[in-house]
Amino acid sequence: MTDFWFYLKEGVNHILDPDGLDHFYFIISFCILYTFKDWKKILGLVTAFTLGHSIALFLSGLEIVSINSDLVEFLIPITILLSCLNNFWILLKDKASKTQLTTTYILLLAFGLIHGLGFSNYIRIMIFDDDSIVLPLLGFNIGIELAQLLIVTGFLAIISLFYLLLKSNIKWVRLLVNVSICLLVLKMLFE
Repeated sequence: MTDFWFYLKEGVNHILDPDGLDHFYFIISFCILYTFKDWKKILGLVTAFTLGHSIALFLSGLEIVSINSDLVEFLIPITILLSCLNNFWILLKDKASKTQLTTTYILLLAFGLIHGLGFSNYIRIMIFDDDSIVLPLLGFNIGIELAQLLIVTGFLAIISLFYLLLKSNIKWVRLLVNVSICLLVLKMLFE
């Protein structure tokens, strides 16, 4: 069971690592449109991303899938930009339809696959000595889910505070955060 806790901590550290801000930006980008009252939607979105991440890590851990790491490192910021573009579309329309929410779930699942592939080389090295990849991947992915939910909770608390202060101007705060993420991600792409 100590292995499980080790991998759970590794999953949490993977998301909260200050050198890996791409995860932070991505998580903020897909929860920017919501408040605490939308917790079921947010939980579904976070889980869709983690599911995609888990599938990619599992397939990579079994050496079924392998992809050029440079390509994946280029695609990760692209996924964040696409998430932000989706936000612009919804913010400018002032409301997300059920179709857009379904599309967002599918996008997050696909983006989770890409983000998981970005970490696949490390996970293969990390679980190399284990007979089974199930326990390490389970612990790691639960750690990822917990860290993502921690970030979402913190961000929603900040958005709620802005909502209390600005009421009807919250749309502009969301747009500003979205633009900021876009600029930071564009910088990542050029680096």
